[in-house]
Amino acid sequence: MKTNLSFDLINGTFHPAEAKNILFTLIKDKINFHELEMFSAYERYGIELPHSKKRVAELKNELLKIEETIKEFEKANADIQIIGSIEMKAVEKKQKHEVF
Repeated sequence: MKTNLSFDLINGTFHPAEAKNILFTLIKDKINFHELEMFSAYERYGIELPHSKKRVAELKNELLKIEETIKEFEKANADIQIIGSIEMKAVEKKQKHEVF
């Protein structure tokens, strides 16, 4: 069995508008994932998911930081290099999923 995998999800230089679109799309999809998980857990089991709630707040804060940083790059008339790697590895399975 393969125990890990690494790959570049993003590796390039972009105009500020492109960089914003790429990063916002990725982060908003992750926010949506957590919001759906929270909704599902509440509707099905009547429970809240503190980790997901915290993560949504963190990601929304990151969106604000990204937007401000991109504005600074635009003022400097600079393009933006984004390097985003994904690392996956096998870990010991937990007894139970957070919700189920």
